[in-house]
Amino acid sequence: MITVYATKEDYSKYGVAKLEYDEISKYLELASIDINKATLTRIEKIGFENLTSQQKDLIIKATCLQAEYIKEEGTYDNGDLLSYSIGGDLTVNTKDVTETSDKLKISKVVYSYLKRAGLTSRII
Repeated sequence: MITVYATKEDYSKYGVAKLEYDEISKYLELASIDINKATLTRIEKIGFENLTSQQKDLIIKATCLQAEYIKEEGTYDNGDLLSYSIGGDLTVNTKDVTETSDKLKISKVVYSYLKRAGLTSRII
């Protein structure tokens, strides 16, 4: 079962109203998956209820913003693919992605919230 880190009420406070009411839950669930992945599943391991108030607030805000980002950008943007060819050998050319947020397919603002929460570092 997927833990969803924000509610429709949270979205009404922190979202920019880009989502229709009947689609909010779906996008918050997708965003929660992205948030969990970006934090290296630390929220899941620690337990959302065991986070500090500040961490919870940052995670809720990040989830709401990521839901909107998914709505605008899609869930799995293949923007890294530049070209491919099939003929003799399979050749795939991709963009060099250096930004962590780009690699994770999350908004840069969302990633900054997660960094502030202290849950993104590979070394703890």
